[in-house]
Amino acid sequence: MFIRLGLAVGIHEAGHLSAARLLGIPLRQGRGGAFGIRLTFDFSHAGYGREAAVHFAGPLAGWLAAALSAGSDRAFAGMNAALAFLNLLPLGGFDGGGIARCFFLSGFGPVRGERAASVLSGAVRGMIWLAAVRLALLPEPDAGLLLFALGELSRGLFTG
Repeated sequence: MFIRLGLAVGIHEAGHLSAARLLGIPLRQGRGGAFGIRLTFDFSHAGYGREAAVHFAGPLAGWLAAALSAGSDRAFAGMNAALAFLNLLPLGGFDGGGIARCFFLSGFGPVRGERAASVLSGAVRGMIWLAAVRLALLPEPDAGLLLFALGELSRGLFTG
């Protein structure tokens, strides 16, 4: 299972890397961590549209992998699809947060755009947290969502 999950993460990150190379956006840093691989690109001359495209390319690669593997390996397809959908949440640090940030920056300018992206991320983080608390009060609580929500809440408190 962990090998397939690692492969799903690799496909996701390969989507980002492929899009960045195609769009002429240089890779600044790549490093592995406890929760996967973190790629950092130099978007300084890219423009918001190309930056958003690089953010979207990871989930797109995951959806393609899910579609191609659905008939032969449903678990792998599910991992790719779940990773793609999770990463599109408009949270800071997620691909969806990067896409939302680009959208707001292009529409509102740097100061108001950053603020709007931060407010959206905080609102989504709060909704996830409330949903997890609600699920924790059910007779059979969902520990996975509760742990995810607590992690997101703590990340928001300690990293902004």
